[in-house]
Amino acid sequence: MSDAPLRVGIVGCGLIGRKRAEALRPQDHLVGCADIVPEAAERLAADFDGRACEGMTELLELEPQVLIVATSHDQLAPLAAQALDGGAHVFVEKPAGLSTAQVEQLSRVAERSSRLVKVGFNHRFHPGLARAAAEVHSGRHGELMHIRARYGHGGRPGYDREWRAQPARSGGGELVDQGMHLLDLVHWIAGPLPLHSALLRTHFWDTPVEDNAALILGEAHDRTAPWALLHVSWTEWKNTFSLEIYCRTAKLQVDGLVRSYGPQSLRIYHMKPELGPPELEEDTFSDDDVSWAAEWEHFAAALAGEVELLGSLADARYAWARVEDAYAGGPYARMREDIPR
Repeated sequence: MSDAPLRVGIVGCGLIGRKRAEALRPQDHLVGCADIVPEAAERLAADFDGRACEGMTELLELEPQVLIVATSHDQLAPLAAQALDGGAHVFVEKPAGLSTAQVEQLSRVAERSSRLVKVGFNHRFHPGLARAAAEVHSGRHGELMHIRARYGHGGRPGYDREWRAQPARSGGGELVDQGMHLLDLVHWIAGPLPLHSALLRTHFWDTPVEDNAALILGEAHDRTAPWALLHVSWTEWKNTFSLEIYCRTAKLQVDGLVRSYGPQSLRIYHMKPELGPPELEEDTFSDDDVSWAAEWEHFAAALAGEVELLGSLADARYAWARVEDAYAGGPYARMREDIPR
């Protein structure tokens, strides 16, 4: 992997911006950062020996090679485009914008600028999920049949008053929040499955957005094609992550994302020719969340031309297309009418 140092800027100095700063390699340099809350930029700059900038213009004047965009969703695409026009490569957090239209527009800016854009889908870089995807793609367990996934948390007091519950800033509710990660994982493992059906509800939180979403993905008129069943929830009172992958001769199950989601494990249930109880192969992983650092290492290698990029604007566009399909024609369609295009 490339060890060439990178000059990095960060716009958006909250929780995720700080995680990204902590994931930089020792040889990388955070040259500057900016935030609508000046104190947040000042704290991050002080902790990582960078400059606190008043805005994007001052930040881009520092000539970062890469700009990390870790803001609310409504600012992701415009700030990423500004960074590209300023000559920087871009690492933009998921979902990279508020719509397929914004992602497509950003793709055109990236092509024009000849710069690389990475979308922050860090779940691909959890070791259990990375190994599960590699196992499926190897073909050693036979063809993929279907995927079942659950992901959820229970929010916190006042969650319904935060920006994630405001459609004009977030683009949607839990389907955008954690659903994007599941859609990206399914896309990575199974390919671009279409939306078959969706059920969205607002059960608990007093918001215009959904706090639960269930999606079925797969071709409606094909008896043997792969499919997926996803459920994401803001009413999961015990934080949960579970991904089950069913292949012809094995079931692969990843549970946990470390910390409040519990330790991560991968169980592979190998089916015998005579069926019956399967043979269990189990792997457990570090209690540390290594996904952020692994994703940044990957991006550095992609910038050096050493690997093909994982987590692209095309991947973000697929996820947004399925989200828009799920919202269309139902009780949440009006919520999307005021979304900036």
